[in-house]
Amino acid sequence: TTLLYTIKFEEVMAEGEAVKVAVRVRPFNAREKNMNAKLCIKMNGPTTYINDLEGGDEEKFFTFDYSYWSFDDFEDIDGYLTPTSGKYHDQQHVFNDVGVSIRENSWNGFNCSLFAYGQTGSGKSYSIIGYGKNKGVVPLYCEDLFIRMAELQKESPDNSYQVQFSMLEIYNESVFDLLAGKDRKALKIRQSKQRGFFVQGLKKTPVGSYKEIEDRMAEGTANRTVAATKMNATSSRAHTVVELTLTQKIVSDGANMTKTSVVNLVDLAGSERASSTGATGATLKQGAAINKSLSALGNVIAALASASEGGKKTIIPYRDSSLTMILKNALGGNSKTVMIAALSPASVNYEETLSTLRFADRAKQIKTKATVNESPTDKLIRELREENEKLKKMMEGGAIDTSMVKDDDEDDVSEEEIQARIQALMEENSAEKETMESEWKNRLEAAQKAIEELKAEQSRKEELKSNTPHLLNLNADEQLCGMIVYFFEAGSEKRMGNKMTDPPNDIILSGLEIEPSHCSIINNGGKLTLTVHEEAKVHVNGEYVSGKLDLMHSDRVLIGANNVFTVVNPAEYEAGIKAGLVYYKFTYEDAMEEVQHLGSKDDAQKGEEILQEDIAQLGPMIGEVNAMSCALDKKVKFEIVIMPEEGKKRRTAMVSMFSYLTSCTYLLSRDEFISRKYKMEEMYQMFVEGDDSWKSISQNEDPFTEDENKETTIGTVSISLKSLGYLFEQEQTFTITNYQGAPKGELRVEYFPCKEDGSLITEDDDVFVDDPDSLIGQPLQFVLKIPYARGIPKRFENVFCRYKCFLDSVYSSTSTITGVNPEYGYTKMHSCKPVTDQFVDYLEKSNLVIEVVGTQIPVRMKEGDMRTTKQLMNSNFSQTTTPRALMDPEKQAIMSELDSTKKRADKQQNKLVKVQELLDSAKANNQDSISVEDLQKILESNANSMGIAVAVFKVKARQAREEGTLFQETAKMVTVNEEVRETAKSRACSIL
Repeated sequence: TTLLYTIKFEEVMAEGEAVKVAVRVRPFNAREKNMNAKLCIKMNGPTTYINDLEGGDEEKFFTFDYSYWSFDDFEDIDGYLTPTSGKYHDQQHVFNDVGVSIRENSWNGFNCSLFAYGQTGSGKSYSIIGYGKNKGVVPLYCEDLFIRMAELQKESPDNSYQVQFSMLEIYNESVFDLLAGKDRKALKIRQSKQRGFFVQGLKKTPVGSYKEIEDRMAEGTANRTVAATKMNATSSRAHTVVELTLTQKIVSDGANMTKTSVVNLVDLAGSERASSTGATGATLKQGAAINKSLSALGNVIAALASASEGGKKTIIPYRDSSLTMILKNALGGNSKTVMIAALSPASVNYEETLSTLRFADRAKQIKTKATVNESPTDKLIRELREENEKLKKMMEGGAIDTSMVKDDDEDDVSEEEIQARIQALMEENSAEKETMESEWKNRLEAAQKAIEELKAEQSRKEELKSNTPHLLNLNADEQLCGMIVYFFEAGSEKRMGNKMTDPPNDIILSGLEIEPSHCSIINNGGKLTLTVHEEAKVHVNGEYVSGKLDLMHSDRVLIGANNVFTVVNPAEYEAGIKAGLVYYKFTYEDAMEEVQHLGSKDDAQKGEEILQEDIAQLGPMIGEVNAMSCALDKKVKFEIVIMPEEGKKRRTAMVSMFSYLTSCTYLLSRDEFISRKYKMEEMYQMFVEGDDSWKSISQNEDPFTEDENKETTIGTVSISLKSLGYLFEQEQTFTITNYQGAPKGELRVEYFPCKEDGSLITEDDDVFVDDPDSLIGQPLQFVLKIPYARGIPKRFENVFCRYKCFLDSVYSSTSTITGVNPEYGYTKMHSCKPVTDQFVDYLEKSNLVIEVVGTQIPVRMKEGDMRTTKQLMNSNFSQTTTPRALMDPEKQAIMSELDSTKKRADKQQNKLVKVQELLDSAKANNQDSISVEDLQKILESNANSMGIAVAVFKVKARQAREEGTLFQETAKMVTVNEEVRETAKSRACSIL
């Protein structure tokens, strides 16, 4: 029985076709060039290699169906990026591999799916859409589709070919029709046995050319921009699915046959940068997953891959997210599927790129089973009619066959949901039947008329843009920039604010921190003047504005927390160009960095480019969550703080969360904060929509709260371990500083190199190291002591110290003590057997960060204090989101390093004194040479050391000069490396 089952299973799997996976690496972008990034990707045929140039991990490689090298070896010829060697893969090459197969499969009646995956900015849009003459897979496929339709129609006039277009977006697990315009509302995902999952009420519009598809995509993108501003969303959170339905009605031997192919073009949300710990997933208490849909997609792919490998039968978790339900066919059903994973070539994006490669590697193991969707037209219409009649009778009679709308492995479904699914299926069947029976020409003409009206409105806007001052929106997603425009005709004054006014504002703005009457702009003789109303927040070119201000062409205006615009004044622009001015094209990132008062990336400290990037990213988010806190009156304030990074001399951006209710401050990692933010957005969206269920979210689930007993970092101490490389001990009392740079007590730290039994290496051991590299290959032990702390603030209890040394994966911790002056008496011996290059590098370039951790004793708000969150924030209001303090982890480390350097110098001097004493003794005894053994006793620990070798040559040269003899080098003097000997001899003679 087992044998028969296995054979049958393998036969079924053999029918499946693996998902085709391609990866493509782009050139460095401007940001990566500014950061002096290095190339960490290489390709050889279908295999892609990735190297960790900073962490030192071994090279990893992955093999796919296609690995496309688009990093270099190209030139721009009339706007098209043309290969200069066979190494470069251009847009046409990618289409020939990927697009042609989609084209052929769709014409043959197979469903097809094309996924684009990768971190934001990795080049997904270039491969899928492209720009200018560098057309991506989608436009090349669509152009080819309509050319072939025209040719086939000409050959067989009785046949007809139809294409329908739909476009949806998944944001926060809600599905929206991007062609619905002002009627935008969340749509339901329904299910039937035959159809699988489908979106109820999704608009499908006829299109007759790729230009019409472009127009519809532009319409969808414009609608998405308005909604994104309302919902505070960006590209990193939203998935976009474009669906093209190709229907071929063919007359064959007198019979009408219908062949249908659905082509899904899926632009997955950008994968956020996350640390290794953040990527393992956070609990709901820490907030929603950085992207629930992507997480669910990863789980589905892992389950499908396991099933394809012959693993045990498991239920594929399609229902875990809206995205996976909609894409069930594409992933594990009736579809031929292709994935393009976009890669950054930069070493600074190593973790994200590696994550993308692993995701793609898992996806290639999935197998799908596509079938041709072809049936007689009359039969299809009859079956739809009969199914609807059956469903109608079931609804009327009450005897419902749930198997029609419910999967066998699905848990109990409520009667209400079953009826809703039946109703949705009837509507879908009716719409499809109407499509088949209706005259396609009439439907297409009606759709084209609507497009012409849209184009006429767009032409009017373009004309106004050329001669009328206006505001254009900026967005973190480049695709959404310039989609919203507000015109200010001559002599007009337009009031701006939210929708809570009567009469309504001329320009209604949505989003965070928009007041009912926020500001107004008047066009007086071609000059725009902004008037900001009381308590409203407006920034122009990064500066907080109150009262009146004249706006100039190219000014950046931030209204509230997330409405960002650039001023366009055509007359001023033309006058400026004539005067020789050059206008810089500002981006959303530029505008937000101005608000945070960040310096140029070129001015960032070396090695802190990533810190600068994180601050730039977190700044707008801090403004948004604080605005949400005010709107929901959560009594919480967030700020960016800078902390030393474990095991490194660089700093990292974190977020402090201060509770006005308890006066407690908690530190959140970047990833934990972003994760919480998504949950905050969901709560805020409920608030905006009038859904009071956000008020009933438990404290344990509320992203604005934290457990009062949670451990928090009181402060840190950064210690240089460089002296260990020279086998020196260190004893020092360090100031404990918090994220604001304020002192929070003192910590006594001692460490010393030791023998294997833990005893101290002393002067009597006569061990001296002049170059830490000489330790490589040798064992090294050292003891670290934390005897006590002094002056810990009284509001902390259960205080302890913790640290990670070198490659430690877990913390080493002291005992936990409550009190102002805790006595720890902590001692631990650390060993490195043997010393490696990496360990020496760690000693030279890294700091040991010791965290002083405790729990806070809450200090409650005074009873009767009725101030709102906004009032509390305004009491110490800061108009910027600049980090409160940039604590320098080097300050204390430099102090210990100076002490270490002094000890090294003292040791060197001691060696020279001993050599001089040996020389004086020889002279006193009328000796003309020094014993090799005596010298070796002094120099024994490091005879190859350059510093000691120089000293020896100085002694011998001085002796020769005083005795009036020639300076001769003899083999008896000391044995050193030839290169060291010659260099030392040259230095000694030069000195003398």
